Amino acid sequence: MERDTIQRLYRINRKDISTLKFLLESYEGIAVSRTIDDKIALVEMMIPRGFYQTFMDFVADISEETGMAPVYTSHIKGDLHEPEKTA
Repeated sequence: MERDTIQRLYRINRKDISTLKFLLESYEGIAVSRTIDDKIALVEMMIPRGFYQTFMDFVADISEETGMAPVYTSHIKGDLHEPEKTA
């Protein structure tokens, strides 16, 4: 069964974690964030499937300013970190 949300891990500049949360609130429904580790600025993003492309566009828009970038690791269970497969 396919999940309703896509989970991804991202690194971001520490000083921009609160900015990210503020921006996400202004784009109501695009995603929910959770800080996994504030020392290394690791955040988990939970993205509704219907907003995935909008979220990716959002990340592209803010990545240069905030340093937001996906984290790909193999030691975390699930698909938190796997790139979205496209058909």
